[in-house]
Amino acid sequence: MNIASIQELTINISYYTPYAILLLGNMNCICNFITFTTKQLRSNSCGWYFLMSALFDFFYINFGLFTKLASEQYGSTLQNTDLAWCRMRVFLTWVLPCFATSYLVLASLDRWLSTSMNTRLRAFSQLRIAYRITPIPIILHSLTTSHQFIYYDLRPNCASLPGTYAYFLSMYSIVWTSLIPQGSMLLFGILTYLNIRKSRQRLIHPITDVTNPNQQQRSRTDIQMIKITLIQVICSSILLNIRTAYYAYVTLSTSISKDNYRRAVESLILQISSFIFYLNFSKSFFLNTLSSKLFRRIFNQRCMMCWYRITWWKVRVLPKNGNQTDHTRIATINVREK
Repeated sequence: MNIASIQELTINISYYTPYAILLLGNMNCICNFITFTTKQLRSNSCGWYFLMSALFDFFYINFGLFTKLASEQYGSTLQNTDLAWCRMRVFLTWVLPCFATSYLVLASLDRWLSTSMNTRLRAFSQLRIAYRITPIPIILHSLTTSHQFIYYDLRPNCASLPGTYAYFLSMYSIVWTSLIPQGSMLLFGILTYLNIRKSRQRLIHPITDVTNPNQQQRSRTDIQMIKITLIQVICSSILLNIRTAYYAYVTLSTSISKDNYRRAVESLILQISSFIFYLNFSKSFFLNTLSSKLFRRIFNQRCMMCWYRITWWKVRVLPKNGNQTDHTRIATINVREK
């Protein structure tokens, strides 16, 4: 494969892939909103973290890809002419995926706490605790990423300052935004799995009253949340590590002289790893649907409820009095949210 073929492939990937990810990503986020806003899931602490993660998935996919398309395909020069917009876009495209990933870390932490044999640890797996923890990832990552407002400049394009800061930024990306959250997710996922193995009869809480339907429903919901969380953690770790591996390669190969062929290959890998990174924030609904029967059932119920609310005025039934000349009557359908 010669240089021209590699460059043509890179251009085609850069041109068409963003539209496909925008379609899948928005479908993923909207369907997650529909499902996780149900009372059964939003009253679960893990479900709340998934809802927050889906919210920032939505923001990142749309902001990141629309601004990328504007500059690369529609001729916008704002990023390379306005310093404030340059720094703001860089900040948001770094911090928004950190928010989404942090809530997935919290979801895996919550599942570890909820499966613990220690009652004090299990007490932290509550919705009111989740509400209090929610602002922490936003504050933490906003502060730790604020250095980009200082060390990004127009040179003449929007880019980080060379030298020490460029090396720091690479290590910051590898360690703080990749290895630490991914390692945390994997650690809590493994600990959750070990807790489940230790106590198969008490996955979440000790069942003191097996005849209590509400308690049984909570237990089933928690078990499904464990399954969803473990699958999300595994898939996210795989997809995010591809981007981490690329950044590690770039950092380690800065002193190596490269010919045109190698630069073309690296440009292709950069585009592929970038879109795989976006794909990580477009996958959760599809994984949840495949892995959880509860998730599928709730999603179907919400879709049917929305459909009935939209089309209720079109539903007609025969009147009770067969002598009436008007043989149609509007039927009112009451759909109870479960």
